[in-house]
Amino acid sequence: MDAFQNVRGVIFPGGPIFTKKNIEDTLDYVPHDGDIIIASYPKTGTTWLTYIVMQIVSKGEMYPDFDDCLYKYSPFLEAAGISVLDKMEKPRIYKHHCPYNMVQKNSKAKYLYSYRRPEDTVVSYYHFVSSFESTPPGFDEFFEKFISGNIGYGNYFDHVLSFFAHKNDENMLVVSYEKLQRNRRDEILRIAKFLGEEYHQSLIGDESLLEKILERTSFDYMKKNLSLTHPMSEKGGERKTINFFRKGVVGDGKKALSAEQQERLKNMAIKKLQGSELFDEWM
Repeated sequence: MDAFQNVRGVIFPGGPIFTKKNIEDTLDYVPHDGDIIIASYPKTGTTWLTYIVMQIVSKGEMYPDFDDCLYKYSPFLEAAGISVLDKMEKPRIYKHHCPYNMVQKNSKAKYLYSYRRPEDTVVSYYHFVSSFESTPPGFDEFFEKFISGNIGYGNYFDHVLSFFAHKNDENMLVVSYEKLQRNRRDEILRIAKFLGEEYHQSLIGDESLLEKILERTSFDYMKKNLSLTHPMSEKGGERKTINFFRKGVVGDGKKALSAEQQERLKNMAIKKLQGSELFDEWM
């Protein structure tokens, strides 16, 4: 998992799972009408948002184990490939971590993009990568890769801004990790309304269903019930259980950063986000 590859000018993960073909197929795939695409930079709430969407669309029924979610019910295209999409029932839910300007679009598909404060993202990303690698990098080394963009999916600020520029598009919904954490009920209702009025009304009209979804998408419930054991998590030649849910709190990232790292990340944010609504949200 520590290998990277340059595909069309952007750094992507390497290794046996993330083949160049899967990545290029993901970039070239044209969504069908009605598809629900969850996009994000790694470790910004992707899995959380995915299970929220699956619960809303299935009215509380769809809660697959993590491996089945990743490769069958809401496939991660760079790892699963696009052929799995032909076997899916509508509405098809799938995800990727690709920047907005690199993927094909369909105005009749729906896009949800999750984003998270950069200091929490870099720390969560580091712990996630470390859980896969037999000789993980030190945090300082990882931080340098993150801030330079020499890491899977490139520069975080560029990635977020590529989607944020389209946040007012009719078929785009941006979801803040922090806002979702603060008020899951309202945010889940907002997501349901975006997905379709029928989904919104089903939650408005059935408090028990909404409560069920709130429970099953709580951090503690997901951490207890979901872990990855697919071969992509092999470490040292053996299958390894990976828990995608470490802490799930807001603001914890700063504790792991030195004062100098905090300052450098802040300066890059100022440089990248000037003139964006994200500047007011994060700075």
